[in-house]
Amino acid sequence: MPEKTAIIIMAAGAGTRFKSKKSKLLHNVAGKPAIKYLSDMMIKLNPEQAVFVLSHQKDEVMNAIGDNNAFSFVEQKTLDGTAGAVRVAMTKIKPEVTRVIVLPGDTPTIPEMLVRELMVHTAPIVLVGTELNDPKGFGRIKVDEDNNVIEIIEETDLKGFDRNIKLVNTSIYSFNRKFLEKSLSEITLNPNKKEFYLTDIIAIARNTGLEIRCLKHDDPEQVLGANDRFHFAHLGAKVWLDRTKKHSEAGVSFICPERTYVDEDVQIGKDSAIYPDVFITGNTVIDEDVTILEGCRINNSKISSGSIIGPYVIMDEAEIGSENKIGPFTFVRPGTKTKKKVKIGAFVETKKVTVDEGSKIPHLSYMGDASIGKNTNIGCGVITCNYDGFTKSKTEIGDNVFIGSDSQLIAPVKINDDSYVAAGTTVTNEVPSGDLAISRVKQKNLDGYAKKIREKKAKK
Repeated sequence: MPEKTAIIIMAAGAGTRFKSKKSKLLHNVAGKPAIKYLSDMMIKLNPEQAVFVLSHQKDEVMNAIGDNNAFSFVEQKTLDGTAGAVRVAMTKIKPEVTRVIVLPGDTPTIPEMLVRELMVHTAPIVLVGTELNDPKGFGRIKVDEDNNVIEIIEETDLKGFDRNIKLVNTSIYSFNRKFLEKSLSEITLNPNKKEFYLTDIIAIARNTGLEIRCLKHDDPEQVLGANDRFHFAHLGAKVWLDRTKKHSEAGVSFICPERTYVDEDVQIGKDSAIYPDVFITGNTVIDEDVTILEGCRINNSKISSGSIIGPYVIMDEAEIGSENKIGPFTFVRPGTKTKKKVKIGAFVETKKVTVDEGSKIPHLSYMGDASIGKNTNIGCGVITCNYDGFTKSKTEIGDNVFIGSDSQLIAPVKINDDSYVAAGTTVTNEVPSGDLAISRVKQKNLDGYAKKIREKKAKK
């Protein structure tokens, strides 16, 4: 029968090497805070308990972790080392728990399967190690031929052949609960650092003859905590790449996977193609056969099959219909919804606008707080004047309407089906179906006046 397991996540440190006003655990790794990776994993693992040890910016860290009834939080008021953190966490552990796993909060890439393996391991003590070609700066794990741990040696204490050890400690542990509780009381204060070290528990276990196993993990980048911003960026790059690989295996083409950034909750249909320098974030859903060209940023949006996006389109909380052509250099703001075969062309901005099938906004226009019917054409430079300095008002444009270039539509206003707005018109009243709206000032040509202007300029 599996043991009842509690998982302690060490989330108290400030991360001084980050040189940041905020906790290291709040820094972004491939689209979300580092600590959120651990809290999301806890939901999947569903242990008996997940206990987060907090201190620096505890409220902000707790908010990033998220609200879940399965989580417990404890504050390490005195930062007295890793053993001190575990001591505080043990005050929250339920009596029925028999195994305790300890994870570092600054290691967002810990594999879920590795933690699952620790949850079912039967040895009284298990620690995870990994080999580095250059282990400088890490404590070394000395093991026998059966992977039983002999000792953990701090780098300053290495002597003789021990200097050749490449197996390093990852600070990932699994303990028998009774042994852990007893041993924590026996750990003494390190006189140099003035902290209680959890690694001292290994020597205590050796002295009592307990089995200590080392579980070797072959990918150091997954199990070693990040110490600075560059390391976090490196971990993030690996996570981004792993995600594009996953989508590629499901039938998505990435022109340059190393320069494409996809959040973990994004869905992409097969035979879609994503070009370089594209960010796809939030809960975006992309159907099959969609092409997203270079330089786009797509957030919390839905793009239907056969559409072409970009290049350099920014899209946020929009719903794009099938077989649309959007961009280039277009800003598709929240509330934009389009139907089939819509074109929103170059240097167009839309906000809270619905565009029905077959309509076009080809270039250099602003459409805000508007509805556009079927097969309507919006000319170059047309704007909906939706804000009067106090309130936002709506523009309604019907089916088969033509709006000439450089027209201003002063909301609230309605332009009915089959009507025509001449170029340069300012529309302030409703345009009936089938009518032409025109409000140009009558043109005057002053005979020979251009010559007079030039002569006047020349005399100055």
